[in-house]
Amino acid sequence: MTSRENKVATVLFIVGVLSIAVGIISGLYYWSQDDFAELGISRARVGWGMVINGAVVGIVFFGFAEIIKLLQGIFNQGEPHVPKAAPTVAEEPALAAANKAKEVSDSEKEQIEKFYEEQGRTVEKIELAEKEDFFVVTVDGKKELIELGGFKPVIHPYEK
Repeated sequence: MTSRENKVATVLFIVGVLSIAVGIISGLYYWSQDDFAELGISRARVGWGMVINGAVVGIVFFGFAEIIKLLQGIFNQGEPHVPKAAPTVAEEPALAAANKAKEVSDSEKEQIEKFYEEQGRTVEKIELAEKEDFFVVTVDGKKELIELGGFKPVIHPYEK
């Protein structure tokens, strides 16, 4: 099944709406008509009963429709998603050269050096890593991968 929508859930939702509408209309009809004058004050009770009955049944149908939508969503997660092919645009040579020539900023250097200084270690070299906010730092002759994207720097295992 490759459909993202479920027709049964849609039908149950419509039945719920119709149930509420019919409950309100029939409740108002019994409440306001003189044909049921022999019921006396009970006319209002019957009318309200029909409105409440229609609302409860409609809400139950809404619930079943929502359950089916959720089950359809779970089922859809198991299907392979085939994304639409996006046209690929080659990077302009000027942008490619600019990205390669990018260097570690002074604020990033200060943050890394301060982090290692608090540990009593000295930074020898800081290089950009392939991922954003990641840096390869040479500390005491050993290379470490450090991430600056969060509240404080995080050291990750360095794999070459």
